[in-house]
Amino acid sequence: MAAPPPVTDPHHEHLRPAAVPWTALAWSAVALALGLAWLSGVISEGVPGQTGFGSLFALLSPDAWGPLDARTAPGALSLLLGAVGAVCAVLMLRPQGSGGRPVEALSWTLAAVVLLVFVDGHLLSWLGYSMILPVAGWVVPDLFRLWVEATFTASHLSILFFAVGVAVWVAAALTHRRAVRGACQRCGRTPRWSAGYEHAVRARALRAGRVAVAVACVVALFYPALRLPWVFGIPAGVGREQFDAMSADGGMIVIGVGLGTAALVGVVLMLGLVQRWGVRFPWWMVGLAGRRVPVRLAVVPAILVAVGLVAMGRSVVVELLDGQARSLLTTEPLHTVAFASMAVWGAALGVAAAAYAVRRRAECTGCGRGLPEALPRDIRGARGAHGVG
Repeated sequence: MAAPPPVTDPHHEHLRPAAVPWTALAWSAVALALGLAWLSGVISEGVPGQTGFGSLFALLSPDAWGPLDARTAPGALSLLLGAVGAVCAVLMLRPQGSGGRPVEALSWTLAAVVLLVFVDGHLLSWLGYSMILPVAGWVVPDLFRLWVEATFTASHLSILFFAVGVAVWVAAALTHRRAVRGACQRCGRTPRWSAGYEHAVRARALRAGRVAVAVACVVALFYPALRLPWVFGIPAGVGREQFDAMSADGGMIVIGVGLGTAALVGVVLMLGLVQRWGVRFPWWMVGLAGRRVPVRLAVVPAILVAVGLVAMGRSVVVELLDGQARSLLTTEPLHTVAFASMAVWGAALGVAAAAYAVRRRAECTGCGRGLPEALPRDIRGARGAHGVG
């Protein structure tokens, strides 16, 4: 088997992308400052608590942990995350993966805690309304104004901040893992890379992606099945009296159908993660047909939506545990199942996006390793391949 291509930069593998640990340190500093401000009462707005949809802090009793309750727990946890994150980021700034696997594990833990505790269902709602705004905004009065007002509230900005934190700590974990393995920081391939192993990795990624996309699409169709029948006056998922009230309003039906249509568009886009047109723009994309689809154009929106979906599913479960039905999502069984299952949809979408990114890795400009990009139909598993990354 041919030897790997020469390394363009012999020092590249031991260099860390400075932006990642420094970004993690900056995020940790802001989280720490927010925690102090919330605990001291200097800032009273934007604190995750009992008013947020699916807030875990709403489950706390007044004397849950002594001085910590639904009011003080968000600040204390944000303070803790900021402090731990700062230590973790400082270790990452040291050369050659200081801290080893424990720092990587801590980074994954921070990402998971931030996602499951501080990001709630409002993120997905905001993403959905943002998608339909260019069309529905012309039909529903004041929708533009309401969207802007909702976007720039303190509570929503704090959710966006913690959603960014999820991405920051996932990137930090991957970056540190590459440093520990002595891998290229751009592509993740190690000095023991081989073409056979690359073929095998691409084949596994394609198989995993197809399974994940299939699961995601099946679950995703549940939501539009409750919204699109509204166009024909069928009150799917709601009682006739409630549907008549929404029909009288007019805007509710437009928004519901718009969100259902957006979900269908999402299903089509998810299929692109395992289809040829997810690598090269299809013939009907005038001006782009045949050109390469940028990997980030597919991966970044998919990961963002996946975070919102997981947060929505988690939020519905928390609302049910809270025992106080406050919305359609917890009072109507079909809606409860549809929205709670979004956690599965989001997890599957995240796996599909990760598999897509791995499969689309081409020749690396940093270390010189890799193979030319291949279409899904040209990917075949390499049996007996050995080597790592």
